Amino acid sequence: MTRILAFLLTGLLLIAAVIGVFFKFEYLGKPALSDGQYWALFGTYFGGVVGPLLTFLSVLLIVYTINQQSKQIASADHETLKRDLLAHITKADDEIDRWLQRQLPMPRPSGLTVEFGDIVWGLAKSDCASLPEFRTAIARLHYLTSLYCEALGLYRDNINPHFIFTYHRKKAESLLAFLMKHSDHLDPMSGPSLAFCQMNLDSQRKA
Repeated sequence: MTRILAFLLTGLLLIAAVIGVFFKFEYLGKPALSDGQYWALFGTYFGGVVGPLLTFLSVLLIVYTINQQSKQIASADHETLKRDLLAHITKADDEIDRWLQRQLPMPRPSGLTVEFGDIVWGLAKSDCASLPEFRTAIARLHYLTSLYCEALGLYRDNINPHFIFTYHRKKAESLLAFLMKHSDHLDPMSGPSLAFCQMNLDSQRKA
């Protein structure tokens, strides 16, 4: 709004300057003219000088308006991207939390269970759970952590490397540390996948 007012003020000043120049060089010191002759001369002068100036100002105003609209569209697109990426991170985080709440059976014949999250966060040892169940749980955690790290990498590169990213990064690094420690229970090709997860967190993703 301030710039539009500046354009209008500039236009008014130019018109005033053109009228002042006319009076100084075309009217003062010249033989008296009739009203009709005077206004005809003034109209010709005004149309020839002020018209192009106003046209130029109109073009500048149009360019400014288009530029402002482009900025508003870009800002709206950025907010949409931010909202979508946050939703992606939240969904991946929720799925990991639900999976960590999974109860794994202990080795027979106890018949007891242990929460997978207790093993991941170091509250229980990995051998507290049945080996087949533990391998299934850790394979699923590997998949979910890969999605989680990818979402964090996209958020860092496109939105902000601080605040939300920093909060989730600590959790992701803990999950990666656990997966790397027990990588012998994962698929042999899990190594490159875990390395790529770490790259997402370390700002080393290739453009």
